[in-house]
Amino acid sequence: MSDIRFQCIKVEQLDDIHVVRFADDKVMDPARIEQLGGELQRLSDSSESPKVIINFSDVKFFSSAAINKLIVLEKRVRAKGGRMRLTNLRPEVRDLFGFTQLDSLFSIHDQQSDAVVELTTK
Repeated sequence: MSDIRFQCIKVEQLDDIHVVRFADDKVMDPARIEQLGGELQRLSDSSESPKVIINFSDVKFFSSAAINKLIVLEKRVRAKGGRMRLTNLRPEVRDLFGFTQLDSLFSIHDQQSDAVVELTTK
């Protein structure tokens, strides 16, 4: 995992959990979102049964095109027997997931620590 270089995301390893943060506070540029999708795919490919936390603490805007990349990641992670959690969504970003009813697809936690506990105990 340490050999993989990313530009759109920052990845921290907590035991067997990949904690992902976005490099940009506004995830909206189409070319950058395509690159983001590739980076998320490489991340999911790097583990047999990935555990992934996507931490949104620095994100002020997240486009619907970027949400599609998260949907693809969720499906890839689940297909490999892994689990993914979203954390630290600002109200304006959380509202986007609510309006699109994707808050029922994704497991969303207020704090990263809550997601870590869930992923390490189940």
